[in-house]
Amino acid sequence: MRRLLLASLPLIALAGPAQAEDRFFAYDPANDAARLMTRGITLRAERSLFGSVRAERLFSTVGAGSAGLDPDSLPGGTRGVLPDGADESNVYRIDAEGTGAALARVLCPGATTVWLIMGRIRPVRDLTVHAVGQGAAGQVLLCQTMEYRYRGEWAVPSDGRPIQPGPPPGL
Repeated sequence: MRRLLLASLPLIALAGPAQAEDRFFAYDPANDAARLMTRGITLRAERSLFGSVRAERLFSTVGAGSAGLDPDSLPGGTRGVLPDGADESNVYRIDAEGTGAALARVLCPGATTVWLIMGRIRPVRDLTVHAVGQGAAGQVLLCQTMEYRYRGEWAVPSDGRPIQPGPPPGL
């Protein structure tokens, strides 16, 4: 049996990696900051073969705005800017293209760069998102902490239809 397993490993490697899966995760606001700043969000995320999820884009659930999210790290790390007890550690820089610049200005007025620090994106789990901005002098400060209740998840259509994020089908 062991020989069979060892003999099949090269064939598995030649088969190539299996495809990751793109998903939408929708969230409703759960605190005043989330209601005031975004009124609900939908995240387009990529789920890897091993179950990890990486956010790619944030959409306003009730509006037309969206922003690209690029994995990044904060200058000096996250611990210095997050509130005591916060365990969120996934850092995404808001891409300034399109309506991303407007979102960044709303979340952190006067910041030159804005990041979102969030917990793991998982089905049926609420999400906390910290908006952190870097000022002109280089200091990194917490601007907003927004809490969201999980609303639903669905797959990105694979048939080439245009993607229209918003509430999940049937909700």
